[in-house]
Amino acid sequence: MRGMVKHLGLRVLSTSAAVSLALAGCSAGAIDVEPGVSNTTASDASGSSQGSGDAAAFESVYRPGIYLPEHCEYVEPGATQVFEDLISELDADNCVAPYTSNINMGGVEVVTSEAAGPDVFGVSQYLRVYRLLDRVPTIGQFGQWGQWIGDESHHNGAFNSIEGGLFVADKMGRSYYPKYMASAATHLYSSDSDTGGGWGFYERRISCDVMGRVTLSNKMMVPPNLIAFDEDQDPYSTDGGISVGTAWAALPIIGNEFNAESPGDSPGLLTWTFVIDSANYSGPLIAYAPQHWNMRMARWNALEFLADVFNWTVGDSLSDPAGQALVDFVNDEITEVQLISQIRNESWYKQWWADPNKTHGVSPARRYLPTGIEMPPVPLFAIEESGRTFIKAYPPQIPNSFDQEPIAQNIQTFDAKIIAAFRETFRSDSGETAWEQSFDNLGIPMHVERNESRGPLIDFFGLEEVGEDYYDGSSLDFNIPLLAATKNGETNIVVDWSSTPEKDRTLSSYYEVIGDNIVSVPEASVPEKLRLMEYGNLENPTNLQNHQDEIELSADDSFNTDCWVCEDPNGCDEQINETTLDDGSVISYRWYRFVDQPVFWNMKREHPEFYTDAYLSDLQAMMEKMHVQWDGSVNLLERPANQDQFHLAEIDHGLLVDPPAGKEVGWVPIVTQVRHPDGFWQNEIIQPWSDTGPWLRR
Repeated sequence: MRGMVKHLGLRVLSTSAAVSLALAGCSAGAIDVEPGVSNTTASDASGSSQGSGDAAAFESVYRPGIYLPEHCEYVEPGATQVFEDLISELDADNCVAPYTSNINMGGVEVVTSEAAGPDVFGVSQYLRVYRLLDRVPTIGQFGQWGQWIGDESHHNGAFNSIEGGLFVADKMGRSYYPKYMASAATHLYSSDSDTGGGWGFYERRISCDVMGRVTLSNKMMVPPNLIAFDEDQDPYSTDGGISVGTAWAALPIIGNEFNAESPGDSPGLLTWTFVIDSANYSGPLIAYAPQHWNMRMARWNALEFLADVFNWTVGDSLSDPAGQALVDFVNDEITEVQLISQIRNESWYKQWWADPNKTHGVSPARRYLPTGIEMPPVPLFAIEESGRTFIKAYPPQIPNSFDQEPIAQNIQTFDAKIIAAFRETFRSDSGETAWEQSFDNLGIPMHVERNESRGPLIDFFGLEEVGEDYYDGSSLDFNIPLLAATKNGETNIVVDWSSTPEKDRTLSSYYEVIGDNIVSVPEASVPEKLRLMEYGNLENPTNLQNHQDEIELSADDSFNTDCWVCEDPNGCDEQINETTLDDGSVISYRWYRFVDQPVFWNMKREHPEFYTDAYLSDLQAMMEKMHVQWDGSVNLLERPANQDQFHLAEIDHGLLVDPPAGKEVGWVPIVTQVRHPDGFWQNEIIQPWSDTGPWLRR
């Protein structure tokens, strides 16, 4: 689609008041729309390809499920019968299918190669973009393919984690294709992690003082409801499909200007950067500031031990001297140096205190870097009629036109050479040739660790109704045959249909139980009641609220929204713009000068000795060069060379934007709000909590 961008002029309530971002009819507050509002079209780098049949017929709407009454916790008296005793979940509460199936896409593993050495500074792969299920269940979120980049700073798992990948969950919008999630969690999966550029877990707003995500691109947005793909493009489903290139790399962007040293094990500070390669946009999109990964880590450590070791209640004193030292520190009565001197001999400190010098901003990632899927169960229905038992399943729509269909291509990691390669690029005085550097020849193919022997395409375990834990057990598994291989210096993972006859590659939705087995049957041969049974999709996607409206704070709550105030026209354009995606979601955004975007409000406040005016001026100059040299048409990644049929996916055109006049370089679009046509407003903010009650913010 061609995303329509609408400009909304908002009035400033007073010189000190925040600008209201509320849109009429969606939340409290009002806006003044300038007379003669103009409609312009978002940039269109390549034009839409011919549509695909399924995508063209797709409607982004709520489809309520059809169930038997016993599938629901409560049924409205006098509920309308859809067919015989079937009812719509519109007339019932908490309806779930009685059985489940699993989608298994495992059996293969690729790992960091020995050739990569001890340190990992990034990963890249090209991922197949396809619609996994005809209807998205509400049981959980589907990780269709992605990666997990962890650190070594904490004893109990990754303190920092760069996760994401192709993601399926209607809360982010009912899109035809999966969306791509490019995000990270920090402070041991703290709910106030900056996963969405101002939003954290559960699509809730986070305080300005924990923000860390930096917007790099001036022509493409990464909204908190994720990167969407154009629904009107040719899917090339019988010609290798469409793929998107993705990479997370620790680049020397922030601090490189003055050769900032790392207190950890990396050669300088690390700016973990997300880079994309698509049909209509290629280049860096977002990054995380180096200081984000260990921000106020001593305070976080102290609060963790007060909760876990001392079961502390906010406001209380502790008789244990070490415990009281933690209390004094979080109350700003002693310094971090004084704290450490009082607790360094405690066993819990020696064994469990998280190390700030092993976090993502200052040290390499752990060598264990898994890629793959994360799939919840899928609902399953069954019915008995005339002594025969039939099943209705929802098999994955796996590409199957060729004997081998690529899923993940050219999977590679990066060592410290990628940092050295871009040292001369990310400087305010860099020349044009420095910007010709790319990721070519810097990646090390991941090593194929295993390809397990394959079982049947479908496993049937008998019809056992699910209990309280919907994830516990399944009646039927779809086992997708994968194969990992390295060829001509590229590691790929494909769906390997070479041992499966063509007629068996399209998985059936209907089966009859014969003894301990099931056999595929045509839809016309099963009872009409079973054919009508359906699970519902999500009734309301999640609207992500702006940071000025619908916030109620207690007097002592330190939740901060100051970074969103837009008063200086030299750093922020108060005009709110809108663009609409194919799934109907409306993205509101405004333009900021790069170093004046909200995240740098936080960085300047937390690290004034680092983010000086002089350094920010140099950083701004470097970013202006980036916007000129990497204008969205320059690919940095190493594309697959082994695939004869290779097509890049198109990004939803609504995410592609043109900077306004006078702000063509050095300014970036910052999302302020997301609303869906039938969305539910998430008006809550992240509130810390412990077993003893309300908790302090880190």
